Amino acid sequence: MKKVNFLLAICFFLSAFWGVLAQDEDVIYDDTLTKRLFHINKAYKKKSFESTTYTIQIFYGSLYRARSTYSDFKNRYSETSAVLIFETPNYKVRVGRYKDINIASQELEKIRKIYPGSFIIKLSNL
Repeated sequence: MKKVNFLLAICFFLSAFWGVLAQDEDVIYDDTLTKRLFHINKAYKKKSFESTTYTIQIFYGSLYRARSTYSDFKNRYSETSAVLIFETPNYKVRVGRYKDINIASQELEKIRKIYPGSFIIKLSNL
C-alpha cells in the first residue's frame, strides 16, 4: 500500500511540472531584427579584420638600451619602420607594420637572427 501511494505521489508531482517542461511552439522570430543583427555583426568583423595589423617587438626595458636597440635596428634595416614606445614602466622597440601574419612571420625569422627575443604582436585600432 505504501508503494502504491508513493508511486501515485510521484506521478502527481511529475504531472504538475509537465507544462513547465514543455517547449513553446508558437515562438515567432522577428526576421528583420535577425537580419539587422547579422549585418551589424558582419560589419564589425569586417572592420576588425581591416584594422588589424601585426608588428614585431624586438626589445623592452630601459630607455638607454631601448635607444641603443632602436639605433642599431635603423642602421641594419633602414627600409623597415621602427618606433620607440613608452608603456609604464618600460620602453619598447617595435618594428614594421604587416597586414598579413605570414609576412610578419617571415620577417620575424630574419630579425630573430640578430634580436633573438623578438616576437609578433597583433594590433587593432578598434
